[in-house]
Amino acid sequence: MPLTDQQLRQELLNYGETVPPITQRNREQLRARLEQLRSRTRSPTKSSPSRTRANISTTTHSRPKHGLIELSDSETDTSSAEYSTLRRPGRETHIQTRSIAVGRDSDRSNTLPISTVAVDVEQSIARHRREIQQLIDSARDRTRAASANMSSEQYEPSKTITSTRPNSMTSSRYTPSIKTDLKKMIKQPSWFNRLRQTIELFWKTNKNVITDVLKALFVGLILACGLIVLKNKLGDIIPRHKGITCTPDNATDCDDMIPIINSLRKHLQIRLGEVECRFRPKNERHVTKPEINKYLDDKGFKFESNSEERWKTLITYIFEKPVDDILVLNNQNEQVQDINSAHKLAATEGIHSLLCRTRRSVNSVMQHLAWLVLGTTGLLALVWFIKRRSKQNEESENTYKNFIEKITNLLENQYEEHLHNPEVKPWLAISHIRDMLIPVQDRKRLKNLWERAKKQISEHESRIRAESQLIHGEEFEVWRWIQPRSSNPSPTRQQRTESPHNSNEESYVYMPPDVGLTECLKLRNFFDPNGVADDDEIDLVVDSIQNRCATVKRIEHIGIHSIFVYLKFSSREAAAQGFHLLNNWKYHGRQIIAKYLRLERYHEHFPEALESSST
Repeated sequence: MPLTDQQLRQELLNYGETVPPITQRNREQLRARLEQLRSRTRSPTKSSPSRTRANISTTTHSRPKHGLIELSDSETDTSSAEYSTLRRPGRETHIQTRSIAVGRDSDRSNTLPISTVAVDVEQSIARHRREIQQLIDSARDRTRAASANMSSEQYEPSKTITSTRPNSMTSSRYTPSIKTDLKKMIKQPSWFNRLRQTIELFWKTNKNVITDVLKALFVGLILACGLIVLKNKLGDIIPRHKGITCTPDNATDCDDMIPIINSLRKHLQIRLGEVECRFRPKNERHVTKPEINKYLDDKGFKFESNSEERWKTLITYIFEKPVDDILVLNNQNEQVQDINSAHKLAATEGIHSLLCRTRRSVNSVMQHLAWLVLGTTGLLALVWFIKRRSKQNEESENTYKNFIEKITNLLENQYEEHLHNPEVKPWLAISHIRDMLIPVQDRKRLKNLWERAKKQISEHESRIRAESQLIHGEEFEVWRWIQPRSSNPSPTRQQRTESPHNSNEESYVYMPPDVGLTECLKLRNFFDPNGVADDDEIDLVVDSIQNRCATVKRIEHIGIHSIFVYLKFSSREAAAQGFHLLNNWKYHGRQIIAKYLRLERYHEHFPEALESSST
């Protein structure tokens, strides 16, 4: 069983060999070297002096130095590429791979030259060990100087460095790389840890002083708040024993009137807000003179004179200052400018409580929401009504057209039966037609549409004549079909009456079934009007028409113009046969409509058809 790279390395080390990093290129060379060493051990031979010296030199280089960091030789550690990066700038280690022939009986197997790669690597490792030891010593000195001012509980980098230093005997197996060991050994605490340690040291040193300062600040803040509250509420807490000396003559110059006006203004605004929020009735919107005097007495605003003098002083101040947000009213709630007529006061703006503002906001939102819902409902109802009305009109129009078509078909069928059986009358009673078309339960609802259809047929339909006939001895209004027609079934009315006025190409005259009107036909609905026909679709249409008219003698020309198909037959009789074969023909789900076309119009579209004599 072949050895793994780790076992191969260990075996070579046991023989005292210096093992470079094992790669794909030198693995077979090292295995050959191990076999050579094993064979030499089993059958020892006399080594040459030069070989002994080489072994001694190799052993000397492979012995680790005490106190330095060893590099791992395992394949999971530093690779050959990392060894190359540890070289100093300007110097490069060139690793060469050689092929060595190994033989059991050869004397040259005992004289393998020492690899120059191993010697160069060992020298580089020794040099880097010295540099790393210098960096570790300098980092240890800086760490000891930084930890001199810290307590025993704080971070001690020296211990960390000591603990992270690998043993020289085991570093070759457990150290990941030289760079990782270097970073671990010279790692310094971050700025955040240094700041935290400084703050903790400052707090432990000045804890009592900081606590006393915070207590003093808290007590001072409480005292300051208490003094501010006491200053603002002093007039309410300690009643004034000395009366106010303001008079109507010096009302505007007396400073004691300012707090009285401010307090009275707030009282009036609160009263107005309560009335607006419906906490009070509307008749309490204005505050009367007795209520104001009572309020001022409760607040401690007492004059040295009587309350009447205080009232006059107050009104005088309002008039002369002036105070625009306080209204002076008489007994009839009218604004006055006379002191003797003043009996009530009122504010122009109210102060509303939180409950009042909330309720007003809710009411406003509900009102706007109600208007929004009402408007949306009205708009939707209007749209629904318009759509319903439009649908009703469309249904009425369709019903009206359906009445016209059914009445015409009934009269045509009646005329056809009369041609086959002379005993059948060629007319029908109008009331009888109505009974056939409209059920009894719908006659009242469809009365207007029936009258409209009746008027349309009687006044504007030239093929139908209205007259009076005796039916079972009773006179009735009847309709008679007066247009002659062939005995074969004719196309529907929509197809028969389709636009002779829209184009000069069509003409509708009923002819016997064996003779056509002209030699030419125009066919509709072969192609989709919204699409574009390609060559394959056109070829398919032409083939289908030829197969359909295979018994006709004969088609001389087939033309495609826009979405219409034009046919030119050899005679009118052939055109009549083609007309009956193609008219009302279902082609790919579409009903083909055939019309006769004048020969001159056909040649205008297709001049080449003048000389055509075959398809």
